[in-house]
Amino acid sequence: MFKRIQFLALYGICWILFFQLFRIIFLAYHLQKSIELGSNLLIQSMLHGLRMDISFAGYILVMPALLIGATSIKWHWYQKTMVWFSGIVAFLMVILTIFDLELFRAWGYRIDASSLIYLKTPKEALASMGAAPVLPLLLLLIGLYILVFKTLITIQKRIIPFFERSSPIFTALLFVFLTATLIIPIRGGFQLAPMNESTVFFSDKSFANYAAVNVPWNYSRSVLNEGYSKKNPFVYFEDKKANETVASLYHHNPVHQQIIKIGDQPINVLVIIWESFTAKVVSKLNGVPGITPEFDALTKDGILFTNMYASGNRSDKGMVAILSGYPAQPTTSIIKIPNKTVSLPSLPREFKNAGYHTSFYYGGETEFANMKTYFLQQGFNTIVDKNAFEEKDMNSKWGAHDHVVLNRLLSDLDKQKQPFFTTIFTLSSHEPFEVPVKTVIPGNDQEHLFLNAHHYSDASIGEFFKQAKTKSWWANTLVIILADHGHPLPEKPATKPNEFHIPMLWLGGVLEKKNITIDSLCSQTDLASTLLNQLNLPSKAFSWSNDIFMPNRVPFAYFAFTNGFGWMRPNGFIVRDNIGGNITEKGGNLNSDDLNYGKSYLQSSFGDYLKR
Repeated sequence: MFKRIQFLALYGICWILFFQLFRIIFLAYHLQKSIELGSNLLIQSMLHGLRMDISFAGYILVMPALLIGATSIKWHWYQKTMVWFSGIVAFLMVILTIFDLELFRAWGYRIDASSLIYLKTPKEALASMGAAPVLPLLLLLIGLYILVFKTLITIQKRIIPFFERSSPIFTALLFVFLTATLIIPIRGGFQLAPMNESTVFFSDKSFANYAAVNVPWNYSRSVLNEGYSKKNPFVYFEDKKANETVASLYHHNPVHQQIIKIGDQPINVLVIIWESFTAKVVSKLNGVPGITPEFDALTKDGILFTNMYASGNRSDKGMVAILSGYPAQPTTSIIKIPNKTVSLPSLPREFKNAGYHTSFYYGGETEFANMKTYFLQQGFNTIVDKNAFEEKDMNSKWGAHDHVVLNRLLSDLDKQKQPFFTTIFTLSSHEPFEVPVKTVIPGNDQEHLFLNAHHYSDASIGEFFKQAKTKSWWANTLVIILADHGHPLPEKPATKPNEFHIPMLWLGGVLEKKNITIDSLCSQTDLASTLLNQLNLPSKAFSWSNDIFMPNRVPFAYFAFTNGFGWMRPNGFIVRDNIGGNITEKGGNLNSDDLNYGKSYLQSSFGDYLKR
């Protein structure tokens, strides 16, 4: 009996040690962030993460512990079964670990169930990792798998053949009992609350908390819970109080400052959504100089919004924020659930109802992240994606590069029946940051590739405007440029507000004023009501949108990222992690009341999401 218990104990200890090794590899892969934490926080991350490692090792032990109860007479079958079990589990654990290394760099959070939606479009999913060091990661995957598998097999070979004969009934009862006791490490101990992320979150430094998380545990929990729970995990106040707090932020006043010339003819609208267009690359917004010279020049012909923030950190969240004026969710994305998105208001639908022809242009796969379903629901008459381009134009891993799609749009608008509401989504500034022109910003590291890709997108957009200004439709058109979301790059200064800060520029022949800036604090979600009110179209349905040109508006911005949110007011900001409840960043002189506004907004907006 001792050998059986010894085997299970060593098997579980091995997995705990492997999880710590995986954590060390994660810290080494993100070396600069690890150095910034310092040795004390790194050690604490490993110690706090140990409880979650033990918890998931407990899950892994359930099947071996149950099966071992049937080995009282012959156990050769058990050794063969454990070879397969160990091989499959080792592969799953290692591949999750390797994918997480690169996805954390790109996304800023540990891999979870949100990755599953990208399996529907594997080519595009691989393209998003195109900038990853594929060969080193592949070698690491193979090496890790061999190490884990060989170690587990060695333990099995040295112990299982030496199991002693025992009473079948006693053996079965004993190991059923021992299996049941695994609930203790699985739930993290005897405390009232079972194991969850808050168990390992301990610091006001987000990276320290993320490093403590056990990736397989986090992924499994996310897969099991995604889309099933109808309970709001972000309840801080009574719902009535939270909703009233949020309602006080919105004043739907029909009066607003008019900046667009309204004539007898309806005004065309063109929305250019620029992939990952962070304010950090725009010199007019104190960004890196020389990256977007065309955009900087265009600001002299338009209205630059200097204080806008993205609602979420992914394209699927940005699309909903822009086109539906709806805030992002921190743990999921509403675009994944058509039954919910069908209830959202949308700009294309409002324009379509007003007699506009609506169209959406994208050089890639619109099925990616379930966007096409959303676009069709929301009222786009025409969707032009990669299927509309010739094979020779598929010159990016994502599809057709920006200049190709912009040229197609320019040609189509010449023939387009007016008035039109057209949206175009660029893609060249997405990872892997490859561009079809000679490198202008030299450097092969991620940051310089990112900057060079934006320089190319900027040049493509600049050329588009040179041609557009010569067209007959230009005089009666409003063009809006903004980002789908910000980006962690360039990394300095690496703060959440900087990551979510995005530009917005209004151009076109219908502007009353040009070469001015709007410095009012605002969000992506505010575009919908602002635009519709300017054109005297209905905006009441956009209850989460705050007209930027409305007198006496409450200026604020809310943004959500995985397991956290940011709350911004003109006098400061707060960034909070939702798991540990820690304030991870703070600036200005906001107080506890301001934090309560942010928590109320999170509670109320997520509650609205659940009810849809």
